Amino acid sequence: MLLVSGWIAALFIGVLELPQKVHSFFETLPAARSDVATWWNLNVEFTGAWTNEGDIISTIAMPMALSMRVYSKKIDGEIWSDGLSNSIHPVILLGGELRGGELQAYAFDYIEGKETVYATFKIKKMGDRLVLETLEQPVEFFPKQAELFANSDALKDKPLTNFDLITKSLKASRK
Repeated sequence: MLLVSGWIAALFIGVLELPQKVHSFFETLPAARSDVATWWNLNVEFTGAWTNEGDIISTIAMPMALSMRVYSKKIDGEIWSDGLSNSIHPVILLGGELRGGELQAYAFDYIEGKETVYATFKIKKMGDRLVLETLEQPVEFFPKQAELFANSDALKDKPLTNFDLITKSLKASRK
């Protein structure tokens, strides 16, 4: 009798918790659906942070780094290079798409509300590294070719805005 009454009490408590569990399920369902969609469509081969800084094998003169996510064949990310360091925004946006196993990418920023492209790239995966080839750029912001290695800290120490350049420009305009 004691076991049966314990079972009935547990069932009663479970029934009382049921509305909260149903509410909790429907509350977390959109986030879970989004996580599954991200996992399903995310290209982990290219997604991550990459840099050529610290590469002692090649003779790359211009350091660069990028962080990107390739999701549903679209590229979303940021790119930095030593060539951009003297501009107001040393880290700019990266976009593009995955075509035939390689990335067709471009570096851009918004100027007066319009997307302005700084350079276009072709990025291939070769073993554990990426090979970036700059196809077109009006000013040499990026190296013509670079081997990029995975590095989760690639953009962590890069400044988003060059405040020294802004300060110098303001002081020069006052004179």
